[in-house]
Amino acid sequence: MEYRKRNILKASSLKLSAYIAGHGKPDFIFHHGVFDYVYLTTYLSEFFEIPVWYMENSPNMSAEKIPCANPFDTKADLKSFAKKSERRFAVTDAYVKRMTAIFGIPFEYCPNVITDDFFANPEEISRKGNVFHFANVAILDARKNQEMLIEAFAKSFKGDQSAKLYIAGDGPLKAKLQAVVDKLGVVDQVEIIGYVDREGIKQLLDNVHCFVLSSHAETFGVVLIEAMSRGIPAISTDIDGPREIVTRKNGILCPPNDAEAMARAMLEMRANYARYDPSEIVASVASRYGPDAVTQVLFENNA
Repeated sequence: MEYRKRNILKASSLKLSAYIAGHGKPDFIFHHGVFDYVYLTTYLSEFFEIPVWYMENSPNMSAEKIPCANPFDTKADLKSFAKKSERRFAVTDAYVKRMTAIFGIPFEYCPNVITDDFFANPEEISRKGNVFHFANVAILDARKNQEMLIEAFAKSFKGDQSAKLYIAGDGPLKAKLQAVVDKLGVVDQVEIIGYVDREGIKQLLDNVHCFVLSSHAETFGVVLIEAMSRGIPAISTDIDGPREIVTRKNGILCPPNDAEAMARAMLEMRANYARYDPSEIVASVASRYGPDAVTQVLFENNA
């Protein structure tokens, strides 16, 4: 195993040496997530004398549990890495507080970013028709809680062909979720469409009216701002991350793991859909999570 580690470090240092020869030494190494490759970033930082900026948005992290995805790091290594980093960021105000408490050192707020290519032109947004479409995009696992979403949809819309739900993604619960769809009798209204690539997600969002996030827990909720960047409002469980994104002007929050509350929110969304302004939703996401907003947090505030 040590032989493998040495090979990784050697290959990486050669790559970075070649980059420096052609472009100059970077101002910093940006490390995303303490759970992996800490040994590599630490080595490169010390060897080339480059400071580290570290961003954290790993889910389910606590003082007792700091996930590690490789055999070359220990919990002590991860904590030491965080303390030695020149700057440390977390993606929500709630996570800034949590990471500061876990590591015992200050973190700064910096949100996840939506790249310019994902934003829709508000003038081209038009969602009409007699069928109201909901969508969920996520890995199909227990934390995302799509089973509750299907139950909520069935409570409000079973037999109502003017409402449809699309669930995009793959994962260990795909067969189970399809069985729930069958059992609840909404086969002709709920479609589990499987994995969808980035362009496919854009196309899906452009053909639905509302995005629904049903998770038990989220660090941030990138899919929410992706949906909003296409001009659509969202329904989300009221949890860390989404509660800092969803407002009365762009969606509805409801209690987690509560199918009745989610069902009511979906009915409310359809009944009051006209009050949501796509142009305002897109502009709000751009101002809070677009490249310029993140650049300002990272650089202008540090000037």
